[in-house]
Amino acid sequence: MKTLHKLVLKSFLGPFFGTFFTMLFVLLMQSVWKYIDDLIGKGLEWTVIVELAFYSIPTLVPLALPLAILLSSLMTFGKLGENYELTALKSSGISLYKIMRPLFVMVSIIAITAFFFSNHVIPYSNMKFKTLLYDIMNKKLSLNMREGIFFNDIEGYSIKVNHKSEDGNLLEDLLIYDHSEKMGNTKVIKAQSGKMYTSGNDRYLYLELFDGYSYEEVDIKNPKKRVNLPFARSSFKAQKIRFDMASFQLERSDEERYSNAAQFMNLSQLQQNSDSLQHIIKHRLETYNEKLVAYYNFMAKDSLRKDSVVYFKNDLHSFSQHKKNRLFKASANLIRSSKSYVYNTQRELKYKHKKLKKTHIEWHRKFTLAFACLVLFLIGAPLGAIIRKGGMGMPVLISIIFFLVYHISSITGEKSALQGVISISQGMWLSSFILAPLGLFFSYKAANDSSVFSSARISILLKKTKGLWKVKKS
Repeated sequence: MKTLHKLVLKSFLGPFFGTFFTMLFVLLMQSVWKYIDDLIGKGLEWTVIVELAFYSIPTLVPLALPLAILLSSLMTFGKLGENYELTALKSSGISLYKIMRPLFVMVSIIAITAFFFSNHVIPYSNMKFKTLLYDIMNKKLSLNMREGIFFNDIEGYSIKVNHKSEDGNLLEDLLIYDHSEKMGNTKVIKAQSGKMYTSGNDRYLYLELFDGYSYEEVDIKNPKKRVNLPFARSSFKAQKIRFDMASFQLERSDEERYSNAAQFMNLSQLQQNSDSLQHIIKHRLETYNEKLVAYYNFMAKDSLRKDSVVYFKNDLHSFSQHKKNRLFKASANLIRSSKSYVYNTQRELKYKHKKLKKTHIEWHRKFTLAFACLVLFLIGAPLGAIIRKGGMGMPVLISIIFFLVYHISSITGEKSALQGVISISQGMWLSSFILAPLGLFFSYKAANDSSVFSSARISILLKKTKGLWKVKKS
């Protein structure tokens, strides 16, 4: 039996490691390619790019690992079936479940490791990757400027730099068109040199200019009378322009960085974050209800004023015009105030609920990766025994089909859960609900030597489909 275990494990480990690292490389190239324009040719050290790629690798494991297990298990049992080794083992009285047992134990160990990896390593690498990418794109914003070309990514400004240092810290011969007033290019600034940097809290972007002039049109309120208008000219030795980062398009990275902070947490932190958010939401709802009741707490008492709430009993027509105007004004202010309060509270609660959903999604994600490894093994191993085809042909095709089912159902479930269409648990476990019964069905069929999905049947089906297509086309 030990010889059998060694044979099965040896047949599995080779394809597993080959498939896993190949998929990691492909996914890494795809991931890095999205940021290639922001990384290449901008004076970044190669060590920074390598570090960014290194931190992105763990985030790709949830995609590469299930596919590697599915494909390697298919190839292993397909090759054993193709070489009639499975037939020989079954004829000697060894069931398919006993043959699968060492691999099931191996995949269970991989699944447990994947759980701890997802709980500890992936949150840390997510944080490091997003932080480093944010630093690259925002700490070195001058790297995005190209010599002799206007830079228009800052709303309300067009900036041209004729020369800059290799590290992007020193800018020379600057021309800036300021149209932040939305009245056209009413202000122009020329400077011999300058430098760009962000504030300590990354809230503002500063452009410090040296030895220059600024030209600004005078009395530009009426655009129709802007012909031959005078302008004011001033010189400066040093001038600092501050840009709000909210107007900068790369602020989306910062938004992404903090809007889903659950990506950076392990299970215990996610639980604490969930409890904290639920407490905040509950307290906010209580305050919200109390304040609304106070806004509209009109009681049948004599007219008086108490705690900024108007109580009145008398008929409105009995009031004087002055008192009516005061009452109407107070009511209008109260309505505007309550409307603004309701709107802001709804936005805040919507944001908090979304954060809470993301926290619950990340909590479930820690377990779904480990369970997906087991489910895809239960699909791959029996299918390989049924199809009896090794190599990279049929197993790769079938693996892609089932992996697409797994991946699309996972994404669909997560998006539906985030939008509130289905519950979080249903959305995050949707792919498992779909594939787990298939895995059990294929295991039962393979253990009973079923010929379903055999290569002969698939060939016949393809021929019939091809014949029908030709008839329909003619």
